[in-house]
Amino acid sequence: MRTCIAGRARRSWLVGAMVTIAAAAPLGAQGAGNGYLFGAPSGGLTIRAGWFIASASSDFYEEAGRDLTLGKGDFAGPTIGAEAAFRVTPQLDLTFDGGWSSANPKSHYKDLVDNNNQEIEQSTSLRRVPLTVNLKAYLTPRGRSVGSLAYIPAAVVPWVGIGGGATWYKLRQTGDFVVKSTNEVVGQTYESSGWGPALQGMGGVNVTVTPRIALTGDARYLWSRASMEDNTAFEGLKIDLSGVSVALGLTFRL
Repeated sequence: MRTCIAGRARRSWLVGAMVTIAAAAPLGAQGAGNGYLFGAPSGGLTIRAGWFIASASSDFYEEAGRDLTLGKGDFAGPTIGAEAAFRVTPQLDLTFDGGWSSANPKSHYKDLVDNNNQEIEQSTSLRRVPLTVNLKAYLTPRGRSVGSLAYIPAAVVPWVGIGGGATWYKLRQTGDFVVKSTNEVVGQTYESSGWGPALQGMGGVNVTVTPRIALTGDARYLWSRASMEDNTAFEGLKIDLSGVSVALGLTFRL
């Protein structure tokens, strides 16, 4: 009889231990981020980097390209950006987005040289900083709930978006320039900065790496144009700040 009771006690202890371990295992997996989150994310933060291809289709570029060896492709350059997203519905976010792109082409006059038969050279710097508010729609469900606590993010989620705001720019040209009235070569620096309205359309895909992190592919077209500052060499000109950007980034689910 004692042996039977002891055997039952051991079996009861073993069953209890197994139940405890089985109950604790999913909780440990969730805490370790093994495919689970505690509820659907309320937002996210994305950081990206890539390349900006400028449209460069306004009269500033036409005038610069008339005399100097500057083309549209010279105004492409690296871009970085960040986005804060706030969940509105299961498949819609409100986002606040900021970007930065830079181009630094070198140039010289196409048909003119100086008295020493040397190129008359310049350096141009153009910075763009678009700031936009967007609506971002996910084309497939972003994840699914398991029970009342666990949430499993989807492996791949495509998205599209649209938004608007403003773009700040700063243009600086420095080097040697020809005074047309005298054909004299002088060293000079020209600057202009300001704001212009902006609209953008975008699309991409999020690929889950961990429950909290996704790899994000991002492509967008920005339309923006500004009037150049008065009382500068660019007075009366328009500068096109539009272009296409392609980037890769990381999204952190919050």
